[in-house]
Amino acid sequence: MRCDVTYAGTTQRIDTRLSSDPYAAEIYDIGGRFSFKAVMIGSKHNSSIHYIKLYAYLQGREFDIPIHQATFKAPIRISKTMRALTPFNHLYAGEVERELQYQCYLGYFGWNKK
Repeated sequence: MRCDVTYAGTTQRIDTRLSSDPYAAEIYDIGGRFSFKAVMIGSKHNSSIHYIKLYAYLQGREFDIPIHQATFKAPIRISKTMRALTPFNHLYAGEVERELQYQCYLGYFGWNKK
């Protein structure tokens, strides 16, 4: 899965591979204001996806505050080409309503990579 996450005019590309451990997924810092985590759980043996979860957090002084969670449950169809999994999302949070944007795509890229 590939997500393009944008804050303050800067876009980060986040690639997520199939995993069996949701707690091992990396949390990405987005511009020092937000955090983003993409989890794709399934079986590498038969390239099946059990579920996908996307999380966005507003970074706080003491802890991050969850502002968004999207869940996609099986069956999740995977095409041979990259196709949009999510719409282009706009999230607003914080005292001055800062904006985080993201869109994720799913396809057969990177199945055999570590």
